Amino acid sequence: MKESFLRFFRDKPELQPDIIYTIGDFPVTNSLLLTIFIIFLIIIFVIYLNKKITEKPKGIQNVFEYLYESMINMTTQITGSKLISENIFPLIGSLFVFIGLSNLITLIIPGLSSITYDSQYLFRTPTNDFNMTFALSLGIILLIQIQSIKSYGFFGYLGRFFKFKEVFIGFKKGISSGLESIIDFFVGILDIISEIAKIISLSLRLFGNIYAGEVLATLIFGAFAYGLPTVWAVMSLLTAVVQAIVFGALVAAYYSGSIDENKIFNN
Repeated sequence: MKESFLRFFRDKPELQPDIIYTIGDFPVTNSLLLTIFIIFLIIIFVIYLNKKITEKPKGIQNVFEYLYESMINMTTQITGSKLISENIFPLIGSLFVFIGLSNLITLIIPGLSSITYDSQYLFRTPTNDFNMTFALSLGIILLIQIQSIKSYGFFGYLGRFFKFKEVFIGFKKGISSGLESIIDFFVGILDIISEIAKIISLSLRLFGNIYAGEVLATLIFGAFAYGLPTVWAVMSLLTAVVQAIVFGALVAAYYSGSIDENKIFNN
């Protein structure tokens, strides 16, 4: 059967990553291999950049200092506090670099995701693996809860969700206030579900956008071999950066909403 010269075929990305080999009972997937590779690249670059830092900025140091100030200002707009922004910047900055590079690496290194080993793809975009995005989101939300406990104290933290004290005080003021406090009590219970939903929301948003992008890329590359794939590649670069920014912005918002600035930074 004759095929159009404008068409070529590539495999549609699977939902589950390929297991390349196992260490005991621990599976080493292609997404984990690329994650390790990315972390290695980041470490090498940080060591290189650290050697280039001088008291009088120049060259690449100017670029990164500008990016630092821009990210601090953007985070401050979200948190409403420069103190919080500077405190959580190592976390937000690390997330931005890791997620951004994870999204971009198969675009900036052509053919990386096409390398095979024993008929399996050796590398897979980490953020295209729900296991990775879920683990990342779970770790972030647990860290935020720990910081919230540090800020409010253990019982103060529980009091944000189980508002028994507010119900008692409400009924002391009167029936009307007591009924309102009961509503607030159930809202506090729903906040527990909200905290759990943050994990699902963060992980699915990142995974869904990256996976959908790769599926659409497969369809576009399959239909048009010239012209349109170039436009799509440029759009993918922009999307990869935007998703990293969105993830970091949401983490900053969740963090600032879960702590008491005066308590945590004055201790």
